[in-house]
Amino acid sequence: MTIGDSLNNNSNNKKTGQDNVEKDMGYMSIPDSEIIVPNAIDSYLRKKLKDQTLTDCESSVREFARCTEDKLFSVIWECKEQQQKMRECLTSHTTPERLQALKREWIDHTKQKIWELKKQHEQDLLNNNKTN
Repeated sequence: MTIGDSLNNNSNNKKTGQDNVEKDMGYMSIPDSEIIVPNAIDSYLRKKLKDQTLTDCESSVREFARCTEDKLFSVIWECKEQQQKMRECLTSHTTPERLQALKREWIDHTKQKIWELKKQHEQDLLNNNKTN
């Protein structure tokens, strides 16, 4: 089932509170592989992943940077161990799964904002009908 199929199936439901909750739950069950995020958001999330990774690996990055101070070519052999530790940390924290988790977090947050706006719009319509 694709995102489009899920949305089409849910749009046929009545617009009651229970149906909307079920629609939300259906949306949450979409596999991560089907998450489509706009390019600008994808770039932002990749930068966020990079920032998180650098924070998580701060000690190994700092250790490597300290080792490289006042060295030119000797960095290659004198800082090899620190570089390897840093590379392993960065690689282990920069995974497709972490990026997918950030995408899922963004989608959940966006969906929540849309849901709140939709509820507010429905409430505004009810209030307008009562005043007319």
